[in-house]
Amino acid sequence: MLFSPVCGLCNGAITPGECFICSSCLIQLPRERNYQGVDNDTSTRLRGMFQFNEAYSFLRFSKKGQVQKLIHKVKYRHQPRLAFQLGVWFASEVLLPIQDRFETIVPVPLHPDKLKSRGYNQSFEIAKGVSHVTGRPITEALKRIHKTKTQTQLNRWDRFENTSNEFIIVNADEIQGKSMLLIDDIITTGATMAGSVLPLFANGADRIIVAAIGLTQKA
Repeated sequence: MLFSPVCGLCNGAITPGECFICSSCLIQLPRERNYQGVDNDTSTRLRGMFQFNEAYSFLRFSKKGQVQKLIHKVKYRHQPRLAFQLGVWFASEVLLPIQDRFETIVPVPLHPDKLKSRGYNQSFEIAKGVSHVTGRPITEALKRIHKTKTQTQLNRWDRFENTSNEFIIVNADEIQGKSMLLIDDIITTGATMAGSVLPLFANGADRIIVAAIGLTQKA
């Protein structure tokens, strides 16, 4: 017996041309009001924590909300193609108009042990979706060298401590003098982004735009 594909959020039928979720659920996903460069919500959240040039998020992440369901499917239900599609939607709605402000896309890496257990890096899959839309190449410039504690139960300052000296550069010649889009799945306190940005700037990055699919509503 053949089964029609269903929406990953409402379980209703999806039609040809729809990907993972129906058009109604896609339209209703809560977008971030962050399309105005340095004055958006994401920049406001991160300003003063670390150096960056611009910051963007796609969706508002709230506990038990629809965005959390999507992110959890990507991270814990082995759905790399959904991560790719999230990158496509993000780029199409938010990043395409600013594609001339970054030359390459740098995904935030997983620790090798977590990458092995999960089978893929969700941030890399998101980056592939962004690259598909913008035409910008992906540079795997960072390596995660410590296996940190899970971030979900840590407070803001513990998260920053947890990610300090967490990342090193592995392709310095590919980032020197470059403008880049640093991308992750979600921004909570900004600790992971802070840990990623520091070695990039220290090794010659010219300009960094930080970006994520989700921005939590309470850091």
